[in-house]
Amino acid sequence: MSSSAMAPPSATRRARNAMPNIFISHSNEDNQATLVIIEALRTAGYGVWVDFENIRGGSAWICELEAGIERCDAVVLVLSAASRQSTWVERECLYAYQLRKPVITALIADVLIPLHLINIQYCDLRGGRGGLAQLLEALAAIQPEGEPNDYVPAAVSRQPLEANFFPYLEQLPSGDVAGLVARDLFHWARQIADEVVFGGAVKPGFHARVRCESGPVSIVSVWAFRRRPSAQIPLDLLATRAPFAGRAARRDILRQLNRLLPRQWRFPADSCDRRPTFPLRLLSDAEKLERFKGILLDIAERLRQPQLR
Repeated sequence: MSSSAMAPPSATRRARNAMPNIFISHSNEDNQATLVIIEALRTAGYGVWVDFENIRGGSAWICELEAGIERCDAVVLVLSAASRQSTWVERECLYAYQLRKPVITALIADVLIPLHLINIQYCDLRGGRGGLAQLLEALAAIQPEGEPNDYVPAAVSRQPLEANFFPYLEQLPSGDVAGLVARDLFHWARQIADEVVFGGAVKPGFHARVRCESGPVSIVSVWAFRRRPSAQIPLDLLATRAPFAGRAARRDILRQLNRLLPRQWRFPADSCDRRPTFPLRLLSDAEKLERFKGILLDIAERLRQPQLR
């Protein structure tokens, strides 16, 4: 038997690069359980639309929900006591019916199936991960409506914004890797940096900053370049701070960085006066990502040390 014949439907569809896009209907009280479902779907290769990631602040909320449902290939309804009582979850389901979108119920609590879902397929997620496998199997039978890779949810702008930065990265080619690395760096930076801010009108990104005696300075930026999402260490900015005013200190950072990178991505010595930038995918290895964090942590600690006058 050939390897392709043995592949599960989801793997075969992923190989064709034509995975359906899934709208998640849920109650906000069930965010933790919903995140488990989202992780399983994204791991399997599905595009996912969920309100707490895709609706921007200040946007027309109802319009965003409608657009999300209109652009999806199927709806997964996370059913619990809270969502059973939610008028909005019911409306999302009925709107999906109106558009003839497949609706699959993910049952996460001991509740009666409401009348409008009685005849709808449901997957029982109350008893461990077997229900997730059942859900993935049900979704594998769904045919995408559009062309492969043409999915840009209405609430995920074609330009990255603060509110949709990570979903934007994840929709790019190879964005699953860049998105994971960016999320990891973002949450880590919020723990060790004094502030993490979004900025950059033309090339949006987030920037981890450390406060030192002469004021705040960025120690790393993550940029949402469409072709190549990247990490950047602004050595030219560090050059204005006492611990790194000398080139030797900045070249030491550069040497540590080069040890993490493939030969073709290593930086020349004069990059110590610039902003060495490299693809996030080069940090997909967990060990390299931790070593990169170690470089940044050392920079932060040295910046915070009182300087001799």
